[in-house]
Amino acid sequence: MQSFPAIDAIRNPVFRRLWVVTMISGLSVGSTLTALGWVIVEESGDPFLVSLVLVTFLFPQMFAGPIGGVMADRYGRPRVIRLGISARASLSIVMAASLFVFPHEIAPLLVINTVRSIAAGSTVPSRRAFMADIVPPRQLTTALALDEFAVTALFIAGPIVTGALLLLINPGWIFIGLACVSVVGVAIVPSAAGAPAKAGREESVQAGRARTSFFRDLFDGLNYIRRSRMLLAVTGISLAAEMLAFNFMTLVPVFSKEVFDGGAGLLGMLNGTMPVGELLGAGTMAILAAKVIKPARLLVISVFIAFSIGIPLGASTWLPVTMLLLVGLGAVAQVFIVMTVALLLRETPPEARARILGLQQVTWGFGALGGLMSGILASAFSPHVGVIVPSILGIVILILIVVISSELRRDGRKVEDDDVPAPGLEEAFEES
Repeated sequence: MQSFPAIDAIRNPVFRRLWVVTMISGLSVGSTLTALGWVIVEESGDPFLVSLVLVTFLFPQMFAGPIGGVMADRYGRPRVIRLGISARASLSIVMAASLFVFPHEIAPLLVINTVRSIAAGSTVPSRRAFMADIVPPRQLTTALALDEFAVTALFIAGPIVTGALLLLINPGWIFIGLACVSVVGVAIVPSAAGAPAKAGREESVQAGRARTSFFRDLFDGLNYIRRSRMLLAVTGISLAAEMLAFNFMTLVPVFSKEVFDGGAGLLGMLNGTMPVGELLGAGTMAILAAKVIKPARLLVISVFIAFSIGIPLGASTWLPVTMLLLVGLGAVAQVFIVMTVALLLRETPPEARARILGLQQVTWGFGALGGLMSGILASAFSPHVGVIVPSILGIVILILIVVISSELRRDGRKVEDDDVPAPGLEEAFEES
């Protein structure tokens, strides 16, 4: 009988529970950004204050990732996931209280959103590293694609549901609802991975906790990346992609008004087009990921395509072409994300995985620097130049990384090795 890797992964009860936790996270993020954005628009109408909703969500995650990664490797991934979701639930209640008690105050909402973002961001390395603990190695890429599919789908659905509810109820009740959903997430976080893997990891965690400090663990993660040419190459590609491949999204309001002569409706449509492509890309990866035998090569190809799309995307003055290119950009973005995480997990020993993923999360912040560069170019020349120049620069950097890194060209550890699971791992999954 034909086997479907995505269905096989979902049949794993431990992964299934973690997958639901991922969905709750995606719903929470999408709903929070929508609800807060609406409140601030209603209270101030100031576009700058509205933009701070996204800034206070994204920027803290640069620092939350490394902190959460070290904590996960020291104290256990399920524990950090529960702690982060519990903090998010508590802060949702605080957010609701602020909306009920101080309905016209914006500053407290932005402060709470910042702290809430730290709690949410600290769980991302834990969740992804835990995924490598609970699925057989040959299913890892499929599981990561399913994880991205869940995040994207609920990130899209959350604003739709929240927008409808905001017509009926006070925004504070939205956050009460998110707190309740988060409590469910805490309850269903799996307790442990397979017994053999868990036993070895617990010994490592206990030993590390006794021997090293928090900052020593963090620097050990940095040193591990520095010593591994493969991890350096993947991190370099990730930095280049985050900073240079998706800059069109920073300039969407400018293109909407100055290039396409549109208004708020067109702005919303353009902002929603790339997530559609992301959903398609994640779904495709979930179906086809098990057939990938050269993950590093696919990573390079996906990032090259993303940079290449940026050139006609920046030059386009015809809306249908722009929307089609945005869908394509969203799709290859998901391939980039899944293959980056898969390679980092494959090339890192289990006891250091969350730290490495946490440090990689710092690259998310370079998107802000790339957006700033595009903004400067757009102001000095035109919005077209603000997208085309970073895309060309990205292609040049990518080629240099590929030329320099022989390990990247060799694709790192052989995928064929994944066909042999760790001793006792399959039996542990079956018993669970």
